[in-house]
Amino acid sequence: MYSIHMETLGSLIKCFELYAVCEECQRVVGVDLHKLMRAEGADYPIDRIRMRLYCEKCQSRSQALRIVYVGPGRRVAGFWYNRSR
Repeated sequence: MYSIHMETLGSLIKCFELYAVCEECQRVVGVDLHKLMRAEGADYPIDRIRMRLYCEKCQSRSQALRIVYVGPGRRVAGFWYNRSR
């Protein structure tokens, strides 16, 4: 069985997209993984991204991330929603 360990930016960059989800107002915003990886490096932990999330619409802090598998052909195939509380 094939398994992907989604723990760092580098593990997401090839086949996934990342979205910040505000649990207060339901706003969903794409996270620019390439820009974040240039700034923080490929080994930057995904859990640390959660600590930085801030909704510009309702000014709340939310730690919800949606990780969407797009595959090598960039076609959306499904998503994993991680709610940390």
